[in-house]
Amino acid sequence: MTDWEKVIAFHGHPCCLLAIGYRATKVALEKLGAGVPGHDLVAVVENRTCAADAVQVVSGCTFGKRNFVYRDNGKYVFTFARMGERQALRVSLKAGVLSREGDEFVTLMEKVANGVATEGEREEFYRHQEPLMKYILEGPAEEIFEMQFVDSEIRLPELCLEMITCSRCGEEMMKDHAFFQDGRPVCKDCSV
Repeated sequence: MTDWEKVIAFHGHPCCLLAIGYRATKVALEKLGAGVPGHDLVAVVENRTCAADAVQVVSGCTFGKRNFVYRDNGKYVFTFARMGERQALRVSLKAGVLSREGDEFVTLMEKVANGVATEGEREEFYRHQEPLMKYILEGPAEEIFEMQFVDSEIRLPELCLEMITCSRCGEEMMKDHAFFQDGRPVCKDCSV
């Protein structure tokens, strides 16, 4: 099974957004000289789309290992670094790549992603998606992505395993996630 097939199997379907994360990660691993992903690799993803799934599969970085970091910036930007190194590779999708098939395609993509597309719209989307996906997967990386090494001190998020019980719902949480109201611990859900 190829890496692309593994990504599709994990995510559930091929799409151009998945291709963006796949290709960005492949390019980054090659430029970092990191042929085999390891626990010392950290990936920072700035969107919550299909692309993030591809980054996890190809890089081996996951939330559970704490080396997959999500920053909600709504950008197709991916930063990769080895722990302890001061340089990271920032890979960002160039403007115009997603709209290469036209603004109508982007509108269709939104409808499909949000589950509101008609059957006809979905068929039209998938028909237009194929050439874009092929371009992202096979086109010159320099045409698709901006790539630059940046100074970085990416650190893994600290992990607190000490547990505390919410005084309202009775569920345990990591102590560093507790809020205190009237001197009593409450979880995020109960704090509102």
